[in-house]
Amino acid sequence: SAFRYTLTHTACARFYASPRGRRTEMIPKSATTTLRRGDSVVVFSSSSSFSLFGKRRRFILPRPCPRRRHRNHQTHRHHHHHQPKRYSSRGVPSFAAVNDDANARDEDFLHTLGVKLRKETGREAQMPPGRVGLFGVRETLEYLMDSNAFVETRVKKYGPIFKTAFFFKPTIAFGSKEAVDEFKSFEASLPADEALPETFRELHTEYGALKQSGAKHKATRKNFSRVLGREALETYVPEIAMRTEEFVNKLEQRKVPLFLGKDIKRFALKTLFYLFLGKVPKDSIIEEMYLYNAGLLSLGKFDPTFKKGESALEKLTQYVLEYYLEIKKDEAKLNAPEHFFLKQYSEATDEFGDTFSDERVAVTVVLMVWGSYIEAAALMGHSIRILGEKGNADVLKKAKEEARALREEEEQTLSTLAQKGKYLLAVSKETLRFHPQTAGGLRVNPTDRTFCGYDIPAGYVLTADPRIAFLDESAFSDPKAFNPSRFLEASKSEDRFFPGGMGQHQCPGINLATTMNVIFLTKFLTTFSSWTPSEGMPEEVPLVQVPIVIIADEYSVDLMQ
Repeated sequence: SAFRYTLTHTACARFYASPRGRRTEMIPKSATTTLRRGDSVVVFSSSSSFSLFGKRRRFILPRPCPRRRHRNHQTHRHHHHHQPKRYSSRGVPSFAAVNDDANARDEDFLHTLGVKLRKETGREAQMPPGRVGLFGVRETLEYLMDSNAFVETRVKKYGPIFKTAFFFKPTIAFGSKEAVDEFKSFEASLPADEALPETFRELHTEYGALKQSGAKHKATRKNFSRVLGREALETYVPEIAMRTEEFVNKLEQRKVPLFLGKDIKRFALKTLFYLFLGKVPKDSIIEEMYLYNAGLLSLGKFDPTFKKGESALEKLTQYVLEYYLEIKKDEAKLNAPEHFFLKQYSEATDEFGDTFSDERVAVTVVLMVWGSYIEAAALMGHSIRILGEKGNADVLKKAKEEARALREEEEQTLSTLAQKGKYLLAVSKETLRFHPQTAGGLRVNPTDRTFCGYDIPAGYVLTADPRIAFLDESAFSDPKAFNPSRFLEASKSEDRFFPGGMGQHQCPGINLATTMNVIFLTKFLTTFSSWTPSEGMPEEVPLVQVPIVIIADEYSVDLMQ
């Protein structure tokens, strides 16, 4: 049945917690429990209300509790214990573990009801194939569990354009060349703000580019080029190289497992803070960034995770603002190389030609550090994981050969990386394609329109999803194979490669992320000969799905020199 989220336990809900390293426990119905990072929860409930506590959640759709049977038990005799048990990478029953027949009946009824509520009766045949459901609950939850598998499953079933729901909003996802080309012709006129989840809109602030449209957005993007363009990257490369050298040397000396999520995130975050602020904050401020990241896609403003994210944003902004005002007083300090970013934004102007306020500069630093660190860390972690897989031995060999040649250079510059790091750059691009980190931009369709021959009602979200394009065999032959060489050859697929989205709201930091990854691989691959999952690690690598697909904190590998 349809259901909503609340923060209170209900009498007919049963909660089972499976914390890491502990046996499965049943939490009393009347109890309130706090779950730690990485814990899993499965909710079986016939109620329309249930609650989840903790920083990270995994869940499946509720179904009737075994204790509460329908009066006509003959029609409900296929109970859970008769179904084969299937599990996700975290040991939580997958969606497939739910009674498939019951799910299909509920889905049909809810989807039909949703069609009526959205006033799509009579139009559905002209719309793209797929399902939205009633309020998009089932689609959204399944997406949050494994976003890449969610998209791949629907592409196989419906094709490269389908309707679904992202973050409880009816959505048209597409990735064919024809659809993307048509979308480019009008996407600049579409509003962006309402397509984003409420919590993200709130914490991304009015200064966040993803919320902006029109002249305001154009002015924001123009300022990005000052700090993410070629000149800026030339300035950043020596600092990135030095900090990468220090990080890998410490890994070599301490001889302990590398946590592909946790350790690389901290390294990337400290590096980006230095690039964009000119100093590395103390650990308490670093932790606030993690809380801010978690709050961006919390379940709602009532969620404790959102409250922590809101508080973290205030602390981060105040910390940056105080430092910026101190630096701004001294022109010599502001012009110092480490304050390149602050210098550029001290001169930044908005759509009216007015200089940015000090508060806006501070918030911009926070947003830029957040967007850059999480993207770079995800790319570095996935690259190491994929290169370490047995089937990619030839790719690893080629990458090591190029890394050794790069290490022989006296100084790493952007030009050196471009000339002698082509294969490592190809590895970075193929990692973004092979294991996409995020969806495309979400834009609201404000009026009824015809799109790719389909009828699209007003209010639907439109998203050019790179994960759909990356599965297109006409653009990427054998798309399920990890083949960096595809990016070394002249190809007609360049316009099909948009890992950070496309159009007005494409990610401006992709080049920074790939540059950081090339430098990281250069040092890492010439320091360690191989790496394998640490003892006790699951066969399937656990992932955090939102706001970006990144390896979970608890996963580690042992390094061999």
